[in-house]
Amino acid sequence: MQKMDAIYSKNPLDRLDQTRGKEADFKSRRGLDSSLFLLFNGNELVVHNETMCEFSNAQLKQYDMNVHDSVLLGELEGVNYFAISVGDNKYVATRDDDGNFSDHPLRKFPTRLYTEKNYYPEAKLGILAQAASVLNWHLSHTHCACCGEPTVIAHSGWRRDCPSEACSRQHFPRVDPVVIMLVTYGDQCLLGRGHQFPEGRYSCLAGFVESGETIEDAARRELFEEAGVIGGDTHYLLSQPWPFPSSLMFGMHIEAKTQQLKIDYHEIADAMWVDKADVIKVLNGDDSFPFQLPPSIAIARNLLEIWIDG
Repeated sequence: MQKMDAIYSKNPLDRLDQTRGKEADFKSRRGLDSSLFLLFNGNELVVHNETMCEFSNAQLKQYDMNVHDSVLLGELEGVNYFAISVGDNKYVATRDDDGNFSDHPLRKFPTRLYTEKNYYPEAKLGILAQAASVLNWHLSHTHCACCGEPTVIAHSGWRRDCPSEACSRQHFPRVDPVVIMLVTYGDQCLLGRGHQFPEGRYSCLAGFVESGETIEDAARRELFEEAGVIGGDTHYLLSQPWPFPSSLMFGMHIEAKTQQLKIDYHEIADAMWVDKADVIKVLNGDDSFPFQLPPSIAIARNLLEIWIDG
């Protein structure tokens, strides 16, 4: 079985960090005819004619779009990329007159890469994750966490500033580190069910990294807290930006010291050990087993594929 890179892990943009603080340069890039804009309605990507999700300045003007609160994502082959949240634009009220527009949840959008033509290339999916994460942060951090004053967008969209002279705090986009664990014991691995999972779905255990904690310690702690299993040798495998809303997933491998389970049902709904041979059959489409595996968009799927490939 050939291992795929984690969805959203490829981002070819030069993020132009040196440009973000130069307002004139930012506005100049934003006004170029060649610049492209990604539009998000909440956490859903706006798509036109079922294929196009990159819009030009000319197209935005046609729909009376306000580009002033756009975020500079970066540059690729001389083209500047920006992201805009459409919630405050007239576009939301008028676009339904054109039946060719639709909103696509990012959790489902990438799967179309393997079933449809002309969809966003896998090599650029990280741009979508970057855009969604930073826009999600803007939507949830409209006020200063220190004094409560409404904040303003700054630094080409990569900062929010408090305008209060008494405060003047600067706020930057947050990224939440999460460990997700491939836990093995010989030719078996541990799978768990979240309380909100679809019926029959099992996946790798996961949890947030706490303050002052390494990703290895976090992985072993989460394993013990959720399943009561003591972890041994632990190492990092791969990572994935996960824009729901702004996580960074660290894929870890843990060799369990024991298979005895003591499940915390407040944390997870269930957990069980499964044979590698059965995982292979399920990955190949066999639906006769009492568990379903995560879809290709999830890093858990990559972890299982890495395990299968040895």
